[in-house]
Amino acid sequence: MKLLVKHLAVIGRKQVDKLVDDHKLSKLPRLALQTKPECIRKQTSSENVIVPSPIGTPSSEGAALASGAPPPGPAQSRDELCVSMGFRQMLVEAEMALALVLLVGAGLLIKSFTRLRSVDPGFNPEHVVSIFIQLPATRYVEIPKQTVFRRELLAGLNSLPGIQAAMAGDVPLNGGEVTHSLAFEGRPEVSAGDEPEVDTFCVMGDYFRVMQIPLRAGRTLTAIDREGQPLTAVINEALAHQYFPHQNPIGRRIRWGRDIGPARWMTIVGVVGDVKQYSFSQPAYPAVFTPFAQSDEAWRRWMSVVVRMPDSSGTLIPAVKRQIWSLDSQIPLNQIKSMDELLDLSFAERRFNMFLLALFAGLAIILAAVGTYGVMSYSVTQRTHEIGIRMAVGARSSDVLRLVMKQGAHLAAVGLAAGILGAFALTRLMIGLLFGVTPIDPATFAAVALLMMAVVFVACFVPARRGMRMDPMAALRYE
Repeated sequence: MKLLVKHLAVIGRKQVDKLVDDHKLSKLPRLALQTKPECIRKQTSSENVIVPSPIGTPSSEGAALASGAPPPGPAQSRDELCVSMGFRQMLVEAEMALALVLLVGAGLLIKSFTRLRSVDPGFNPEHVVSIFIQLPATRYVEIPKQTVFRRELLAGLNSLPGIQAAMAGDVPLNGGEVTHSLAFEGRPEVSAGDEPEVDTFCVMGDYFRVMQIPLRAGRTLTAIDREGQPLTAVINEALAHQYFPHQNPIGRRIRWGRDIGPARWMTIVGVVGDVKQYSFSQPAYPAVFTPFAQSDEAWRRWMSVVVRMPDSSGTLIPAVKRQIWSLDSQIPLNQIKSMDELLDLSFAERRFNMFLLALFAGLAIILAAVGTYGVMSYSVTQRTHEIGIRMAVGARSSDVLRLVMKQGAHLAAVGLAAGILGAFALTRLMIGLLFGVTPIDPATFAAVALLMMAVVFVACFVPARRGMRMDPMAALRYE
């Protein structure tokens, strides 16, 4: 039987070459010239006998093979096979589209997260620890008692070797917020409710030096800004740009807009850099810093002590806690966090969203790769007999590779097109999750498309390689 098939293949090849010489079709693609002998199956009582059609007779199977189509079979089985393959291909294309949408979303979140982490917070968080303290109302009702505690605490902490300490009502990213309405000297009065709102922070000690917040103009608040002295304030750049455009705010006077009693005018003595107080994704709000010692707000009994240490080991924290308890042993100290921890907590929600979407995208691309491999492997298995005939009459391995990859390219084209359209529509819903990246970022779309193409190529190449290594004689006997 082997010798018969081999002999038929040799004769068929010679006849094709003769037809090429006669009709001068040598410029046509090689694979299209290889007309195959049409085989007619005749069922006998014992075995199938393969009978060649007359040499030179136009071959419908040869034409089909030349065009890349599989050899004809029974109509019912062929229809069932086409429906089955079509359904499998649609599933794979849907998987590719879904994977691309999820990958684009994950890519946008990753790029957004990277840009957010590169934003300057306005201070240096390294080796800084924040300790929240709430003074009990029963023992610290009066402002003088509060001021004495704060002043003695900072004096004791700064006496410890290797430590720089200061305090503020709320440190950046701890979630605390106090606002006041603001009035400006020499400007028309604004009706109640229309005054500008600004963030307000009380500080004591060299807070800006400890936090390494840059000074832009004037001076910072010092020990001379205490009770009994003219009221002073430091503003941030956001307030200076918004309310003193193209002006020098140093020396100007401001007050709280809804103060009861005589006006308490504060002189602006300095301008400091903006700090990301609440979120890295939001612009800095206008802010005013005033001394704790000059505050008339007895309800401000809380504070955050910031301590800059020589390293991040935390070995000096017990000494800091002992110093606090030496002044009042009943003060709870259960909120001690490094500024690096506060930074990480501010990114926690975005990091979770990014990892979750990346996880789903990874699973989707794995499913797409497995589905593509399964469809292409099944296709190669179904076309084993066809591939054997092609190779028997002279088709090269590259022809087989091109045949399989062409089918894979069609799957990829449909899946990627559907995925890109879906991504264009759905990523617009992610605007609130993005920072510094547009929902249709070209670089992200291009990178994801290339990644998907690479995955599809690998998934198609494995079964294609198996087809390239087929033994023509074994493939011809395959049923």
